[in-house]
Amino acid sequence: MSLERFKELFWDAFHRPKLSSSRIFETWESLEPMNDLLSGPLFSIYENGNCDYVFLNQEPFQSIASPDDLMDWFQDLLKHYAEGLQAATPPASEEETRDLQLLDYQLDIKAELCEIAYEICIGRLSTH
Repeated sequence: MSLERFKELFWDAFHRPKLSSSRIFETWESLEPMNDLLSGPLFSIYENGNCDYVFLNQEPFQSIASPDDLMDWFQDLLKHYAEGLQAATPPASEEETRDLQLLDYQLDIKAELCEIAYEICIGRLSTH
């Protein structure tokens, strides 16, 4: 997977969604701290083609020493984000249904970005 594909997808995952329902907006707001953590390394890849800084043993990445560790970290954040979305179900209106579908779509794109990020990190290790 390529950096070009990553850049094509990035903003679909991280733009502020136009949500119609206040309950789902509140859910989205409550998930923003996880979204911010996730977006850091991914935005670094978008901007710089790498996220090497996560391997420098600094907060909040102290447990990340390899691409596999990074992927575990990504997966944990994605899991908690998905659980936060599931807490907002079942939707109580068509607006909530549409809003949850949008957030689910963004989560799917985030997961794809994490897969590409992992491949990029593996590729960088093999060339260094």
